[in-house]
Amino acid sequence: MKRISVLLTLVFVALNFMSCKKYEGEGGRSKITGKLTINEKLYINGALSQTVSYPGATEDVYIVYGTQDSIFDDKIECNYDGSFSFNYLFPGTYTVFAYNEVFNTGNSITNNDDDYYTKVPVKFTVEVGKNETVDLGEITVVR
Repeated sequence: MKRISVLLTLVFVALNFMSCKKYEGEGGRSKITGKLTINEKLYINGALSQTVSYPGATEDVYIVYGTQDSIFDDKIECNYDGSFSFNYLFPGTYTVFAYNEVFNTGNSITNNDDDYYTKVPVKFTVEVGKNETVDLGEITVVR
């Protein structure tokens, strides 16, 4: 009787381990890294004056786990040099994005009250394997 209960327990534990599927998200050993650079366009009276580039320090970078959601699952702030890293990820598909701020001039050139900015995402979809580091390289966003 004891043998049967021990055997059933072992079978139950083995089936539990085999039936678990790990989905995208935190808890694994993989990571996604990259570096954010900002190209800022400077406008004077609605006209483009010059463009400057600098590291995206303190900018937010977002990640979506899997392909089912359109809402971000996590965000991270870039380091002083614009680098970022999403650590401890399970294997799967991930979408990493940051936002461009696109300047739109209004109808009135003499009065800048109707100028506005819109946010447009810069997206990268990557497949991450087990115990793998995926480097997205340099991501450039426009301000």
